[in-house]
Amino acid sequence: MEYGNFIDNLRLFTRGGSGGMGYPRLGGEGGKGGDVWVVAHKKMTLKQLKDKYPQKRFVAGEGANSRVNALKGSKGKDCEIPVPVGISVTDENGKIIDSPMLENPLC
Repeated sequence: MEYGNFIDNLRLFTRGGSGGMGYPRLGGEGGKGGDVWVVAHKKMTLKQLKDKYPQKRFVAGEGANSRVNALKGSKGKDCEIPVPVGISVTDENGKIIDSPMLENPLC
């Protein structure tokens, strides 16, 4: 709901990165896809989050494929979502997934 400048609920789209393809003949292993992290910041508000990321989409990077000269693919880039302290993160069914902790108490 939104009353003036106050927002108490914000829906975001998030997706972790997909893993890279391996090189099976040589025992290669594709890189792990990136992770999405929800990081609490003391001075962040949901309105600031909405204004800074109007698309409200957070997608982590894909893992690299393995190659002949690099049998282990590199990990995909992680994605961090800055959120206010004290929020609850829920899935599309309203089930609580996590309550973020402060990344750095001096934020």
